Amino acid sequence: MKTKYILLVFAIILGFAASNKASGQSGCEECFAPWVCSTFSLQINCNGKERTVEYTVCYYCYITFSDVEPVITSIRGIPVGSDCWRTVKEAGERWILEHGMELCGTLPCQEGSKIFKIYFPVCADLVYHFDGTYDFFTNPDCELKCYNEYEWCWCNCIPGECYYPETCTEGIGYPKVHWRQVSGPFTEGNGQCTYQFVRPGETQECQKFKSDCSENDGFPP
Repeated sequence: MKTKYILLVFAIILGFAASNKASGQSGCEECFAPWVCSTFSLQINCNGKERTVEYTVCYYCYITFSDVEPVITSIRGIPVGSDCWRTVKEAGERWILEHGMELCGTLPCQEGSKIFKIYFPVCADLVYHFDGTYDFFTNPDCELKCYNEYEWCWCNCIPGECYYPETCTEGIGYPKVHWRQVSGPFTEGNGQCTYQFVRPGETQECQKFKSDCSENDGFPP
């Protein structure tokens, strides 16, 4: 009975902590324990202009096997035009992979590799700004995502210890992350959405966005 009481208190504490984080960070509202919410900003150069783009990621690190599932739940400040959506998406994926040790710990290449399944929404809510940028936020009413799978591990750059060719310039002992895409893109979810014409200053729930799974169908036009 005492054990059950302790577990119940622990669960309540976890739920309270997750609730506080969600209320303090926009985009974390749909991220619940044991999933963890993280936010970061990147400088993205698109169409010759540099902009600050803000990302929110909800991720889970599996314990019984070496899988990590980061879900990009919102991105703010995406520039409209050319292939800016792809530039922003790839920059976000690269940040997640480069910071994999911070998110879910290490796994040396000589011992094995983790699989990162990085999700990007196909259906989400759109906010289109007058300054030529837009935001999206995932919507559970139309949940449909596109994901790629990456093999991931890290090496301390000691020659002969990793199965990847080493070209380290940081010196012996410097941890270096390795990854490569091994499969994808795939869709997941039962949500449905279509592309809807939207003008600057407007919002649209359950808009269809371009992704690796629908490169020529979705917002931006």
